[in-house]
Amino acid sequence: MSLSFHRRRYLAATATGALGLALRSISSEQLAAAPLARLDTQRLLVLWMNGGPSQLETLDPKPGSEQGGPTKSIATTADGVRIGEHLPKLARQLHHVALLRNLSSPEGAHERAQYLLHTGFALQPNFPRPTLGSVVSRQFPPAPFPKFVSFGQQRFGPAFLGSLHQAWAIGDPREALSRLRALRSRQRQLEQLKLLGQAFADSRQQPVVAERDAALSRIESMLSTGFVDALDVEQEAAALERYGDHRFGRQCLAARRLLEAGVRCVEVQLDGWDTHTNNFNATRRLCEQLDSPWAALLEDLDRSGLLAETTVLWLGEFGRTPRINSNNGRDHFPQVTPVALAGGAVRGGQAIGSTDSAGAPAGQQHSVADLFATLLKSIGLAADFKFTTDFGSPTAATDQGSPIESLL
Repeated sequence: MSLSFHRRRYLAATATGALGLALRSISSEQLAAAPLARLDTQRLLVLWMNGGPSQLETLDPKPGSEQGGPTKSIATTADGVRIGEHLPKLARQLHHVALLRNLSSPEGAHERAQYLLHTGFALQPNFPRPTLGSVVSRQFPPAPFPKFVSFGQQRFGPAFLGSLHQAWAIGDPREALSRLRALRSRQRQLEQLKLLGQAFADSRQQPVVAERDAALSRIESMLSTGFVDALDVEQEAAALERYGDHRFGRQCLAARRLLEAGVRCVEVQLDGWDTHTNNFNATRRLCEQLDSPWAALLEDLDRSGLLAETTVLWLGEFGRTPRINSNNGRDHFPQVTPVALAGGAVRGGQAIGSTDSAGAPAGQQHSVADLFATLLKSIGLAADFKFTTDFGSPTAATDQGSPIESLL
């Protein structure tokens, strides 16, 4: 028997013993905070329902009750879990999805709630916090294309993480594609502009000028990558029909293509959920826009194997009141903020938490900080992960939240 064989056995035994000692020295709190995935493979896709979606017409219907309104419930591929009747395609993909029905938020005003659900922290103007997409972007080395893309205006920025992790905001993929291809055709002019910028920077030595020059360099690099062509949703005519040839459908298809091209975080926004009036007709129309692309995303990501590496998060700034107001609408109700997750380390096919028959919170509630700790763990970061700011001080990435273990 060779010496190398004995050496390998010795090293294996030593490593196993060391691992056992290490595991015994780790506390249960450290294990709970530990990441569940390799960070270098992970992606995040956020479907943001701007205005605050009604849980009673989407993921937690109450048919037959006074508060439930006319919305019926339908069965899903998740055993015992029913959702609103206007999401039939999503219902067939719900074995991938975990519904969080007991998330409670303290914020009932749009701007403050949007900030909280994007950053995980309450709004403090004197200490801005980075949005989740910027947090994800920061974990990866520089790339020749944006690591964080937002379909829709991103109101909250990277804060102390720096402009390199700002979202690249896009409206309609067709418009963005047209502009980027036009820019590609004028790449020589871009090179000249960059040279002029470098000369100006050398003469002024101003950080803002250097930052602008770096941005031009990133645009120049991006034009030669697959980022531009990923926006060309017309290359997938059959998929476009499945997703829906409307703004949100095109954005979701482009989001999937960008994730496949290497973008780390994509947010897609669907406006119109602030249904103080005409709630039932409005949410039905919104669900018709939402259902096909959401289901198609889950189906396609699963088929390609990318769902295991992509945490898909659906949410808005809060839910809506069980009480139907005099305008046939529902008002703000942060006490129940509906959330759905899929992919990554998420355990799909379940509903966590519940509301009572009247739609009010029931039983244990989870906080927004808990949700963000869960998301960090799902994408491969420790739930108690800390940044080092420009001033050299450690800053927590979540507001003392604990991962929701039943989700993972």
